Amino acid sequence: MLLLGLVLAGTATAADADDIDDTALTLEAVAERLSKPVILRGNYTRTTRIAKLTRPLASSGRFLLSEKGLQWQQEKPFDYVIVADGKRVADRIADGPVNSVDGSKQPMVVAISRIFLDMFRGQHADLEDNFTVRFEQDSDAWEIGLTPTSSPMSAAIRQIKLQGREHIEQISVSSGASDEMTIQFFDLQTSPEQLAEHEIELYAW
Repeated sequence: MLLLGLVLAGTATAADADDIDDTALTLEAVAERLSKPVILRGNYTRTTRIAKLTRPLASSGRFLLSEKGLQWQQEKPFDYVIVADGKRVADRIADGPVNSVDGSKQPMVVAISRIFLDMFRGQHADLEDNFTVRFEQDSDAWEIGLTPTSSPMSAAIRQIKLQGREHIEQISVSSGASDEMTIQFFDLQTSPEQLAEHEIELYAW
């Protein structure tokens, strides 16, 4: 369920884009830009194309990204929640029980959550320890390509692409021969910076 329902992702916004010269953007500058918000909430749409299926899978919902980790709350086509902090993963379908996931058994899920947390915290050096990192800039737009350099990640994922300007606007994950998941983000908010009670409860899973 987790592999088909993989919805871990994150994005961040810059407090002041003018502080960075867009004609000389670097990976370090983008990482610094993405690390500025203390907390980020927003909505997303996700489309997954699987070679064996005739139609793409579509879902949508809300997410929360903070120093405590990711909360991914799918609302359509059904309720599905994932909470991850880069080391552990817990999930729940609708009003069912909370399931704890062993990171060693679901390395792709845990690794993806760690990637986005590293970006949020501006820890691009950690990405370079596990991926070949490609950075491209076109005016005020940028793209970061991540290619796994070792297993088990390389066996599950071919490449991850993050695209954006003042914030990450789209994430694409390619796996297998032609499978691809694309996530787009919108309605991003960096306040309030305090977690709500129900958000704190989810992190305690």
